[in-house]
Amino acid sequence: MRIYRFELKKLLSSVAVWGFLAACLSVNMAFVCNSRDPYGDFIGTVSKQTGYVLNNDFYDKLSKLTVEKAHADYLERLKIETENVEDVFEGYNAKRIGERYIEAAKLEGIFAEAMRHKYTRLQKVTDEKAKSDESLSLYFAGSTYYRHQFLFNDLIGVLLTEGALASVLLALLAAGYEGIYRTENLVYSSKKGREILRPKLFASLSAGVMFYALLAFITFLVYFGINDFGGIGKSFVSSVFNYRIDLIAGDRPFITWQSFTVQTYLLAVLFVGAGIVLCFSLMAFGIGVFVRNSYISFFLFLIANAATLALPLQMPLNSIGYAVISVIVLSPVTLWLKHGLWFTDGDIDIVWTHFETLGLFVSLVVLTAFCLLALHYFRKRNLT
Repeated sequence: MRIYRFELKKLLSSVAVWGFLAACLSVNMAFVCNSRDPYGDFIGTVSKQTGYVLNNDFYDKLSKLTVEKAHADYLERLKIETENVEDVFEGYNAKRIGERYIEAAKLEGIFAEAMRHKYTRLQKVTDEKAKSDESLSLYFAGSTYYRHQFLFNDLIGVLLTEGALASVLLALLAAGYEGIYRTENLVYSSKKGREILRPKLFASLSAGVMFYALLAFITFLVYFGINDFGGIGKSFVSSVFNYRIDLIAGDRPFITWQSFTVQTYLLAVLFVGAGIVLCFSLMAFGIGVFVRNSYISFFLFLIANAATLALPLQMPLNSIGYAVISVIVLSPVTLWLKHGLWFTDGDIDIVWTHFETLGLFVSLVVLTAFCLLALHYFRKRNLT
């Protein structure tokens, strides 16, 4: 633990780390400051009085609501948007999505059956949501799509990218610290000295997650200070006003496997995001141990992830190609790319239910094994 604390202190005392954090926060603040949505703020404010469940009580309170003249148009718009809304999951055919995907990808055999099985399970989920009237939730009414996409696709995407880059740089700094400061031959001259890589690994993982958590905390502190969510945090994300643009199956409801409110969905996404940051940190540290030059290590890290993204584009839409694609979907870089669809059924290239959870588990296991292999290799490596 003492060595771990020293290694963590070395990483956190790096001027470059805090400079990178400041640069990330500057980008995020500029990004957040352009997210203002007056109509969405109005809904967040009035939801404190009307509630977020579209029932008789909501409509009664909305009809009696009085606002200042400047917001009269917003109130009228809200009344029109929420008037006579129906449960989007009542009678919804989720199996149709699977059949569209099977037809578009020309799936056969076990992959077609796997796709049908996934959407049979999704059908049960939508039936349960219909029974509980889950979609009859206000969210941000007509501003829902914009607000949801900005928060869970754009802003979370920026945070994940920054967190991943920071974790990679910290991991490479930890793995290559002795080489950078020319102390390799002294520190690693004994078996005891080579065991220092383990606390270095734990220190880099801790620093990466801490960077991501601090960045997220400050960014969301400003974001929720600027954008009024009011009582909307308890609205379900599978609201009648929320939807997905699907070029194959057509525009459709935003369906999550579980019943997530805006608050719980945000927490779940941030938690998985922390896991993705850990995955990238493990990958970078392992590469940094195998390759002594930090610049080459970073270059190899980029090539490996770019190749993972490019490979599916080269695969034919047949059984073998789809098998490769369905496995690649579970990789950290693909999970990062699909962050806006976490906890949903995903896209045409996903046959797994809960793909983000399965992918995170598989990635952590594989990359932990990769790091352990790198540490074993390093203990026997000749440094001369």
